[in-house]
Amino acid sequence: RSFQNMAPDVNLNRPFDPRLFLMDQELDRGVGLLLAGSAELMRAAEEARHKAGLSKPELQILMAIRYTPGQTVGDLRDSLSMTVPTFARIIGELDKRGLIEREREQASDKRRRTLTLSDVGTTLTTQITIVLRERLRLAYRAAGPDAVEGARKVLDSLTR
Repeated sequence: RSFQNMAPDVNLNRPFDPRLFLMDQELDRGVGLLLAGSAELMRAAEEARHKAGLSKPELQILMAIRYTPGQTVGDLRDSLSMTVPTFARIIGELDKRGLIEREREQASDKRRRTLTLSDVGTTLTTQITIVLRERLRLAYRAAGPDAVEGARKVLDSLTR
């Protein structure tokens, strides 16, 4: 049996039944909504990304540095699942454009470098973050505080 035949039909327009939240169909619906939500946020940022002259991988790296500054080069590359050559090329370009800063760790291994945004990188990502905040603010307002709290718990659990 192929995976496609095993996957249940998912109707994202059907009302949610909270009693059934662990059933495969509801889990599939949750995955679909997470992916659609992520795509919607990226669409919202698309104009600002394009105006800034950034590729999607460049934006992905800059936003990861913005929200988790001080990661080592290797840790960030691993978290984004990028190949060494691709990541090194993009980091080199971002460094050349003055968007990031690479600092040597103070620990025993002087080869390890941490990444932070430069002032220019912070300014650029702030413009994009404002767009993302507004889109998320609309969704939060529509869902209400209890739903936002629940969604935050789910997302926190996913990212740990």
